[in-house]
Amino acid sequence: MAHVFNPRMVDRLEDPAREEFQNPKRLIDIMHPVEGQGFLDFGIGTGYFALPVYERFGGPDPFYGVDIRPEMLELLKDRSIKRFGKEVVTPLLATKLPLPIPAGSIGLMWMVNVYHELADRKQTLEEILRLLSPGGSLFIVDWKKTETPFGPPLEERVADVDLYDDLLTAGFDKIRSWDIYQWHMTVQVMK
Repeated sequence: MAHVFNPRMVDRLEDPAREEFQNPKRLIDIMHPVEGQGFLDFGIGTGYFALPVYERFGGPDPFYGVDIRPEMLELLKDRSIKRFGKEVVTPLLATKLPLPIPAGSIGLMWMVNVYHELADRKQTLEEILRLLSPGGSLFIVDWKKTETPFGPPLEERVADVDLYDDLLTAGFDKIRSWDIYQWHMTVQVMK
């Protein structure tokens, strides 16, 4: 497994300069929730993407945030309360799968800058397939396997062709690529 993001470097996640190369609005503009179905940010961190998604689409449907670091979930809670006056995301500490979420109940899921960190990509994609509702979408945004001014080491990144291969192997057959970020690939899969 590649290294996992260090919570002591959380300032990088919240750096206003991040909007220049990874503005959440660009991803949110191509998202389409499934009415009556839940939301899930896989690798939520501090909620850099989740909180704007909630702001745009949130309501009565379940809204989950999964992370393997309890420190990140605490930061998420603080940011949520500061922004909305309450916790808007149900935090899930996920050190193993399956997640305690009903099958077929998630209509919109995303994972940003996480795919290259996954210990078991096959198992994770199988779990995502289990969770997605009919018509549901998963968006994977991760570093392109090319030199960039910063980001994880090149040898830890996943080539787009390998990502597509992983998705097909896991049982996804509706795959679409989006060109919305300069240094990141954005892939949408639908169930």
